[in-house]
Formats: sequence, C-alpha cells, structure tokens
Amino acid sequence: MSNLKSKLQQVIERTHRKLYDQEQIMPVKTNKGILVGDILIVPVGAMKNLIRNEVVIYKEISLNVIAIKIANIMTKSGVTARTDTLYRADQEYGKWLHESQFLRNKYQLARQKGDNDRADIYLARYCTARDKAKNAQSHALALAAF
Repeated sequence: MSNLKSKLQQVIERTHRKLYDQEQIMPVKTNKGILVGDILIVPVGAMKNLIRNEVVIYKEISLNVIAIKIANIMTKSGVTARTDTLYRADQEYGKWLHESQFLRNKYQLARQKGDNDRADIYLARYCTARDKAKNAQSHALALAAF
C-alpha cells in the first residue's frame, strides 16, 4: 500500500512540475470559491465571477475552463487583450446557450398547448440557437487551449 502511495505522490509531483513549467497555476478550493493565484473564482448559480482584492473583474462566466484560464493569465499579466478575447468568446457562448434553452422551453409549451405551427417555428429557432451555442463553445475552448 505504501508503494502505491509513493507512486501516486510521484505522479502528483510530476504533474505539478509540468504545470509549473507551462506557467499554469494550480487552482485551490476554498470556502468562498476557487483560488487561482490572487484571483478568486466565485460561483453565482451556474455562472462564475472573477474577483481580485474584493473587486469583480469579470462576471457571469459560463465555462469553468475559461474562468480558470482567465484567472491564470490575470495572475501573471493582469487584464490583457487575450483575457478580453476569452471573456467575449465565453459571453457569446452564454448568450446562445441561454437563447437555446429559452426557445426549447417555448417549443415544449407550444407542443403542450397543441399549437403545432408555433411549435415548429420554435423548434427551428431552437435548433439554430443550439448549433450556434455548440460552435461558440468550441471556439471558446479552442481559444483557451492556447
């Protein structure tokens, strides 16, 4: 059992070294949220706010990957054009995700009421919004990968 623990500890240390070499800061869970360097990621419902020194820097971030990436960049460089680009990509994703969920609910209500014409319109609009949300998510995740 101790051999297994030592191997696990070696893997953890290697991973930390790799992240440190890539200049990635490990997130640490606290009772208020997730701390990345001096940036606190605070969950607000399904969204996240980024706070530094009790000041909200970015709010309503949808994707965890984007929140952690922005926090990493801000810890090293502050607010940059890259953080703004990541934030805008996340906001685009959040907008289309919200729109698709809204249209899906409208579609379901129209189906329940038996209004098939309106349901077909909502279904078409929902499919378009869902596809745009998927594309926006892919774009945001691709930006965060670099």
